[in-house]
Amino acid sequence: MNRLKHLVFALCLWPFMAFGAEPSAQSVTIHIEGMTCSLCVTAINKALRSLPEVEKAKASLKNNEAVVIVPEGYPLETLLAEIEKTGYQGTIRSVAPVAASAGGKS
Repeated sequence: MNRLKHLVFALCLWPFMAFGAEPSAQSVTIHIEGMTCSLCVTAINKALRSLPEVEKAKASLKNNEAVVIVPEGYPLETLLAEIEKTGYQGTIRSVAPVAASAGGKS
């Protein structure tokens, strides 16, 4: 009977264990050529944040780069193509794993 209780308990928790874990995310740092003012930064942030599955995007005029948080396995060409649509050239500098967050696009 005790074994049956454990089995029922495990079966009740299984959906939460299997589907409750958040997917892994990655931080992508992109060097951006041609930014000269805060309007450039705003245009790049707006473009990157409009992409589906982008958790966060923050461009920096000081560093001439953008840091974007996307799910692991996200096609990085999509980020570069979106930057190119705004009139700038992007180059991937680094990709690093990060813990997934519950935050919205910022």
